[in-house]
Amino acid sequence: MINRFSVFLWLVLLSVSSLVGQPNCIFTHYSSEQGLSQNSITCMAQDKNGNMWFSTWDGINRFNGYDFKVYKSSHDNQLALANNRVDVIITDNYNMVWLLTYDSRVFRLDQATERVEQVMEEGDKCESIKLLENGNVWLILKGEGAVCVKTDPKNLSLSSERYAITRGYGGLNERVMDVFLDKKGQEWLLTTNGLLKVNGKESISFLTDKSNRKGNNKHPFYAVCCKEDTLYFASDGGRVWTYSLHDEILKPKELPIKDKIVSIDELGDFGLLVTTEQEGIMVYNPKNGEYRIMNSKIIPQYPDDAIHSVYIDREQIAWFEMTEWGKTFRFNPKDNSIKVFKTPVEPQGADRSYPPFHICEDTINHYLWIHPQGGGLSWYDRENDNLIPFYNDPNSPSWRFSNKIHSMMVDRQGNLWFSTHSKGLEKATFYGRQFSMFPKREKKQLGMNESTVRALFEDEHGRIWMSKRNGKVEIYDSEFNYVGYLTEAGTISKTGTPLDGVTYHIMKDSKGIIWLSTKGRGIVRLEPMGERFKVDRFEYDDGDVYSLSHNSVYCIHEDQNGRLWIATFGGGLNYLQQTEEGEYRFINSRNNLKGFPIDECYRVRHIASDRKGNIWVGTTDGVICFKKDFERPEAIQFHHYQRNLDENATLSSNNVYHIVCTRSGDVYMATFGGGLMKLESMDEAGNVAFKAYTRTDGLLSDILLSLKEDEVGNLWMATENGLSKFLLDEQRFENYNERDFGTEVRFEESTFCYLTNGTLVFGTTNGILYFYPEHIKKSEYVPMIHLFSLKVNNREVKPEVEGLLLKSLDSTEQLALSHKNNTVSLSYAAIDYDYPENIRYSYFLDGFDREWNYVGEQRTATYTNLPPGSYVFRVRSTNSDGIWVANERTINLSISPSFWETPLAICLYVLIVALVFGASIYILFTIYRLKHKVSIEQQVSDIKLKFFTNISHELRTPLTLIAGPVEYIMKSEELSDNVRNQLKIVERNTDRMLRLVNQILDFRKIQKNKMKLRVEKMDIVPFVRQIMDNFEALAEDHHIDFVFESEKTSLNLWVDSDKLEKIVFNLLSNAFKYTPQGKMITLFIHENENSVAIGVQDQGIGIPESKKSSIFVRFENLIDKNLFNQQSSGIGLSLVKELVELHQATIRVDSKVGEGSCFTVEFLKGKDHYTEDVELIVSDSLDATDAGTFSMMELNEKTEEGMHEVGERKTLLLVEDNLELRFFLRSVFVSQFDVIEAADGVEGLEKAKKFVPDMIVSDIMMPEKDGLAMIKEIRENLSTSHIPVILLTAKTDMESKLQGVEQGADDYITKPFSATYLKAKVDNILARRSKLQHLYRANLMNESLVVDDETTPPQTEMSVHDRKFMDKLMELMEKNMDNGDLIVDDLVKELAVSRSVFFKKLKSLTGLAPVEFIKEIRVKRAAHLIETGNYSMTQIAYMVGINDPRYFSKCFKQHYGMTPTEYKETNNIKK
Repeated sequence: MINRFSVFLWLVLLSVSSLVGQPNCIFTHYSSEQGLSQNSITCMAQDKNGNMWFSTWDGINRFNGYDFKVYKSSHDNQLALANNRVDVIITDNYNMVWLLTYDSRVFRLDQATERVEQVMEEGDKCESIKLLENGNVWLILKGEGAVCVKTDPKNLSLSSERYAITRGYGGLNERVMDVFLDKKGQEWLLTTNGLLKVNGKESISFLTDKSNRKGNNKHPFYAVCCKEDTLYFASDGGRVWTYSLHDEILKPKELPIKDKIVSIDELGDFGLLVTTEQEGIMVYNPKNGEYRIMNSKIIPQYPDDAIHSVYIDREQIAWFEMTEWGKTFRFNPKDNSIKVFKTPVEPQGADRSYPPFHICEDTINHYLWIHPQGGGLSWYDRENDNLIPFYNDPNSPSWRFSNKIHSMMVDRQGNLWFSTHSKGLEKATFYGRQFSMFPKREKKQLGMNESTVRALFEDEHGRIWMSKRNGKVEIYDSEFNYVGYLTEAGTISKTGTPLDGVTYHIMKDSKGIIWLSTKGRGIVRLEPMGERFKVDRFEYDDGDVYSLSHNSVYCIHEDQNGRLWIATFGGGLNYLQQTEEGEYRFINSRNNLKGFPIDECYRVRHIASDRKGNIWVGTTDGVICFKKDFERPEAIQFHHYQRNLDENATLSSNNVYHIVCTRSGDVYMATFGGGLMKLESMDEAGNVAFKAYTRTDGLLSDILLSLKEDEVGNLWMATENGLSKFLLDEQRFENYNERDFGTEVRFEESTFCYLTNGTLVFGTTNGILYFYPEHIKKSEYVPMIHLFSLKVNNREVKPEVEGLLLKSLDSTEQLALSHKNNTVSLSYAAIDYDYPENIRYSYFLDGFDREWNYVGEQRTATYTNLPPGSYVFRVRSTNSDGIWVANERTINLSISPSFWETPLAICLYVLIVALVFGASIYILFTIYRLKHKVSIEQQVSDIKLKFFTNISHELRTPLTLIAGPVEYIMKSEELSDNVRNQLKIVERNTDRMLRLVNQILDFRKIQKNKMKLRVEKMDIVPFVRQIMDNFEALAEDHHIDFVFESEKTSLNLWVDSDKLEKIVFNLLSNAFKYTPQGKMITLFIHENENSVAIGVQDQGIGIPESKKSSIFVRFENLIDKNLFNQQSSGIGLSLVKELVELHQATIRVDSKVGEGSCFTVEFLKGKDHYTEDVELIVSDSLDATDAGTFSMMELNEKTEEGMHEVGERKTLLLVEDNLELRFFLRSVFVSQFDVIEAADGVEGLEKAKKFVPDMIVSDIMMPEKDGLAMIKEIRENLSTSHIPVILLTAKTDMESKLQGVEQGADDYITKPFSATYLKAKVDNILARRSKLQHLYRANLMNESLVVDDETTPPQTEMSVHDRKFMDKLMELMEKNMDNGDLIVDDLVKELAVSRSVFFKKLKSLTGLAPVEFIKEIRVKRAAHLIETGNYSMTQIAYMVGINDPRYFSKCFKQHYGMTPTEYKETNNIKK
């Protein structure tokens, strides 16, 4: 982006004497720092696209308002430019750029291809380039002749023809002076030897001497003009040749001036202006032959210098180039007047080139710019007929740059471009005077109190009142002539004591009274009394509640009922009430305006009324609305609206500066930082919705200071950065800033006035800004958008013969890219040289984007990974005034697909998918068939198991009927031995049958995941030995040696005894089935480091290797018959494996055919490997070792040390004399509680008092003091009476249970017990205690409580000691309710307990910490007081002991989710 020339030169201080008459403009400076190839600019041009072209000593530059693109020959490009110093640059009808270089060569640059070609033949030297309207370019050669270059419109190729070039004896040279195109399209060459007419391919010469003789027989021609249908050719000696386009006859005409005619020009109705080199000028009328000669002999002021050229401006005034530096003169044919101008010129230096004569006209701003020979750029003031130096008078303080200009032109928008030697480029942008400032000052005085206008008012005499920050209220007439200031005596005078106080607002009520709002001095009432005013002042009086609530008054507003509402900045809202006695009273929150939210809205800025009877009050903490009609001020219902982050349709900022209610009934608000707010809707209940307009919507700034509606319904907003106009019908903003005002402007808050003559006035820190809204117009200029560069995959693409771009991007209609080049960046620019930095852009890729991308000043659109397809890139912009215009530019873009995205590839994909689909169907069908087969087998297995299960249930009854009578008969002593032996066989087989039935039922449980382990610590040696006894008789009968091996006589292991019995029994049963007589079966127990092995080894027939993998498969019989010819069920070993895996154990088998088998089960030691769903059974049978005693005592001591610091975790006290059981219980609860341990009732009672735990779990039978005695003392002690207790005991009788409950136990659990069950009981009691806390708090605060009948515990009453404690505490709170200095230590002292005991007991009973409890009681009491409606919020705050009303409001909102005022409104509490 181009930097400004240091800073913007704001030249609208135009009335200053040192800048008299200077145009309003902004200068922008460009140099090599901004991308210019070189700072010496020799020539300028503007092409058809609007691009500016600048030739320099080092290349040429194209400029689009933002960036320079440099074209010059270098080692890294193929640009065919022989010399980078270019003296002349022009653009033709085909947008080609023609260059004349320093070495007199001519080149043409094709913008589309960015290629340069040399036009002339080698050896030719060009002096100048002449472009004709028919598109032909004439190259006037040095010395002789000219070359006509034509461009083919179809392919833009060049063809050339040489004219007026003779080669002969003596080397005759004919110099071409000019080329002219007549109305018939004929081209004329003016030479030093006659005329040459070129018509197509034909050429005719006139007055040409071809004799080659020496002498003065030649007819040179210097100038030509066309008037009507006659051509006038100027020659030497005062001769003019006329050529009629009708009869094509050339005739001579002698003029009375016998001198070389350097120019002949048409002067409209005045005829022809003939200019000679030395003999002056002549106005000649061809119709009647009349003429008038003017020279120094006839007119004394006529200059003596030679004339080199003439320019006729749009007013038919002739301007003449003179020889003397800084000198020119003009001739006005209307009055035949001549005036010579001599502009100041800088001293001549060692410049490498001297600045030539330049003259050009601005058809937009109507300026005529003249740069005389040698320097002195000036503009012509037609009104005063004066040539004024343009900020370059060396003797003026307004001097900005050198007045020696080397090139100059005016673009199509009226911007003046010029360059000084080696100083770069200047652009002057001009603007009109739509806005005016008063007073006009030579220097900015921003922020001075004497110049800052804080209030404006127009009285009935058309006088304008301006209140200044220095305290004076100055009065001016309608022409801004100073009248005087307002005095304390009520007069308007230039002498006397000014009215005291800085006035912030002035208004006149319906009775003709003028009211002044001052900051610090209250309100001033001015009642007209003839030529003066009666002055009354109203101020705040601390002793009078009906006085003004604060002395800083920002606004006074009269509603539709004639009431005056006063906005004070510190005292809230007031309205003025006049008593029957004529006295004035101010109704505010100090007296009857009780409902006004004074705590939050005590700083009021503005008041306004809408058409629906609502009064709106803008404050620093939101906006307030209420109805204008009310009977009593106490009955006013105020609706307070603030910003809510959780809702969209709320205020965007709480700081409301100004409110305006439009004639259409809409309400708009100016906020500080939140932009413009509009009231979208409002229902009967006062619920509102707002809409915000911010900078993203086009607003100049989000900081608004004031609002005013004009006569056509548009809103004018004074913002921090200028003025914004909101066009309501179009819902868009127009912005005006310093470049429109002509100076830096800072607006004041709510300071404006709409005068009766239609002038809108705003107060600023430097006077007033005034304008007519209907005269303010934005530019309608439509800039053209051009595409300037293309990047593909982040690389810039330049036009190449076989590249992606054949022509420049701007000349390309269709951009075709491959799938590999699908990341594209396109750069664009709208050609608007006025203020390009204000242009905003948006673009849209049709076929890809869903909506327009509004990108602000960004001039590059980038798309990455575009999918194959056809797109249309569309871009549009605003003009430099920010107005969106119809200038959309498009370019077609296509991305070709890769091979795998072509139709052929898609067909291949379909074929492959079909093949894959077919194969998948086949595979799925195969899988389904196999799964179906497996499912059938599974169903058969389930049917078998279900069948066996049903049969088993049916067999249980007859087996019971068999076993019962057999057992009964065997008890008889009268049985013979033979019968008894027979009955034993029946009993043994009945037991075997029952075991098989139970195995089938166990399988069913395992299959349904209903088999659960009940693990306990047990001595497995005697347990396994007992199982072995069941097989002693069988071993004896079959002469089998049955041996038991164990390294230890006692070995503890955590197992399920029932499941272990089934494992061992089935393994022994299996061994006896397949062991022959006379062999041996061994049952062994071995202890390893981390496990215990239980195994059965036999000397049976063994198991083949091929069948080892199937021995644990359900219903599998590996051997057809066993040694005893008993049919196997096939479920014994399968059940063993399932039960072993439930124990997280392993089973293995070692076997050799003919030698026997060994089945070994490995059980892990401890219980940590069991999952959470395993039930642990605990009993008193656990014994502790001496080694373990010391370590656990250490652990207990460390645990108790950590209890001195109370954390968030709850505390549990374990009282148990069995150390190992106590250690186990600690491991159960340590993850959830801080655990304290005690070995007996005495220690337990002592630690209960010391630590005040949240839960106690205690045994009953203990030394020193049992659990019942301990719990009795706990319940009688005030500090521990609230602690819940669970008793553990081996006593299962009802009497023991009743005794425990009577002593105050919360639960009674018998041993052995499940650890999971105990943990659930503890959690349940604590949860029930939490419900009791909530219930108590609710009853204490008189809150309604929703009770769940299923979960609410039946005990809702606390103990007697706890009740006494809480009653005493509540009594203390009632006594100290208004004591704001009450602290927790005061309550501890009164209750005679330690601070830690007080904290824990209160936390246990109410769930609240002491500080939270005190705050809860106070907030609840406050809610009760609010509901009475008898007290103000401040009174209530002090009544409940909260001395800071703001902190009170904060605490109340934390508890109830609303402020006290909102609580009052929600509950419809009325006084």
